[in-house]
Amino acid sequence: MRWSFDYGYANLADFHVDATRETHTGKSVSRRIELHGRSAVPTRRFWKSLFMRFGIGDTVFRYFDHAEVFERISQKCADDRVRYCIATDEEGQGRLLAVTNPKRPVISYHEVNDLVARFDGRDVTYHDGIVTSTHTPRGGERPFDIRGDRFEHRFMMETPVDGFRHPKIYLSFLRQVCSNGAIGYGRAFRSDVSLGKDIGHCIARALDSYDNDEGYAALRQRFESAQTSWASVRECRGLTKLLEKTGLTSGGDKEHLKRDFHRMSGNLNEMYGLANLDALSQKRQRVLPSRCKVYDLLNFASEVATHHSQPAAAQGLQAFIGTLISDEYDMEGTATGKDEFADLFVSSNSVLADPALN
Repeated sequence: MRWSFDYGYANLADFHVDATRETHTGKSVSRRIELHGRSAVPTRRFWKSLFMRFGIGDTVFRYFDHAEVFERISQKCADDRVRYCIATDEEGQGRLLAVTNPKRPVISYHEVNDLVARFDGRDVTYHDGIVTSTHTPRGGERPFDIRGDRFEHRFMMETPVDGFRHPKIYLSFLRQVCSNGAIGYGRAFRSDVSLGKDIGHCIARALDSYDNDEGYAALRQRFESAQTSWASVRECRGLTKLLEKTGLTSGGDKEHLKRDFHRMSGNLNEMYGLANLDALSQKRQRVLPSRCKVYDLLNFASEVATHHSQPAAAQGLQAFIGTLISDEYDMEGTATGKDEFADLFVSSNSVLADPALN
């Protein structure tokens, strides 16, 4: 989908919110916002940036309407002027992205695409104000094996085009056998790109020079350990719950996806004779094993994220991977012997993959 982006400046009083009050929570919920004669859907980035800019939280809308809050801030704030960004899709539907300090540097969507192309970016996607691209570090791909599986070094960059927050770099491995990209979406594997006045130059310098030997070594160690650790019920339940909420590409069938997951992990309900595994305490779930390794969980999550899910869902799955590998596994080092791990887990009946994502 092609997007166009409009940047402008406004005072908070210029934002007119179309909101309704939910009867069960009593909270005022926004539907659309009109700004300078244009109507747009407010995104999560808009609200998050607005709250940070003026030091408020969303709980204020439980007691006051949006118009009251905006008017009060305009009256009391010495400077309520912001820069806004509206993204418009091919059908003319606008989405209101972040609002930021007018003095903060910003890079446009087209500038980001040009930079990404110049530094051989792959798998370039856009979703709600952020361009995501995958790159090879300065030291090269440096292929290596982990117990029979072949990997290459990669890193993934997230670049905001609405001026909200810094660009971020995450370490990543490419599993060659199935072209799955496992991204370390965790603080331990993340680097923020420092920005100066020339934001394009700062991003170009990061793309050209980035490497992190210690980070890749730590990431590799976590993958090696994942191959010798049984996945616990708690870890399997975490991924199952995430898959239930995951937005799949066209043709996705979550019931078949669930069967594929059970084929990998075993049907945990039958294994432990429980209709609801959540009846077990977290402590108990941590010490009960499934029939798969943590490494299988990582590969299943990265396969769905890389080939079969929508952008927002893919980010959630990669965040699961980052969280899992950043902490000690529940049953770390409990598996012995050599295993052959499956190349792919998701059957053709589960998801008809979007060719554009392959």
